[in-house]
Formats: sequence, structure tokens, C-alpha cells
Amino acid sequence: MLPDNFIKEQMSWTYLRTVVFRYGYNLILPVVDRGIDGTIEDESSAGLSRFDFQLKATTVYRLQGADIRYDLPVHNYNLLTEDDGILKVLILFIMPDDEGEWVSQIPDELCIRKCAYWVPFHDKAASINRSSVAVSVPLANVFDENGLQNIFGLI
Repeated sequence: MLPDNFIKEQMSWTYLRTVVFRYGYNLILPVVDRGIDGTIEDESSAGLSRFDFQLKATTVYRLQGADIRYDLPVHNYNLLTEDDGILKVLILFIMPDDEGEWVSQIPDELCIRKCAYWVPFHDKAASINRSSVAVSVPLANVFDENGLQNIFGLI
């Protein structure tokens, strides 16, 4: 049996790939992982736009008002704050606590439970914390077609 963390990670990639490709965007994955999991590109008639992202999957988070609070390791947080002229986004895939609820399938439907949300890091400064940084991810920032359009609107 595969470890739960590996399964969560692969399910988050399935969600991300489904959304990105369904709406006609391009996904680029680096050969070497240097803290950025990938790049999403929009090759529209207006030219090429892109952003880098880190993808995380979790069952451990807190709801606080209209936000999800997630403890992101400080190393990952600081990589997202680096300003190299490319927008960086955290994509957080929230999963049910009960692994029996992660997936259900009937002949007409495959359902992956819960949702991914995003938060940009263009206005965040590096942290001096030792282990993690509590990140607020707005519940309004669903990673879907509108979410992708909103992210590209920030570029």
C-alpha cells in the first residue's frame, strides 16, 4: 500500500491537471525540483502569460472566517516570496479527513472530494520563522476556470 502523503500528492496533481487542461492552458513541469512545482501558461492572442506555482495537498487546515489557514513550511513560503519577475502562487488542495471519502465512483461519474484554492505571493515578504508560516487562503479563490482567469489577471 502506498503512503497516504504520496496518494494525496498524486490526487492533487490529478485535480490540477484536470482544471488546467480542461480550460485550455499549458502545464510545464521542471526537470529539477527547486521549490517550484510547475508553471501554467496562457497562450492567448494577447501573448504569452505565465505563473509559477507550488502545489500542496492536505487534510490538516483551519477555517477562519472566509479563509483557510494552512501551515506552510517556511522554506516553501520563502521560495514563493522570491521576486524574479514571475508571479508565484500557492495552490492548496483540501481533502476530507476520512480517506474513504477522497474518491467515489459510479459508472457515470468519478468524484474527487473537496477542492483546491489559490493565493498569490506577489505582495508577501520572506519570513524569519523557524518551521512554518500560517498562510491565509481565501475560500473565494477556488482553483477553477474563473480562478485561473483571476490569476492571469494579476500578471
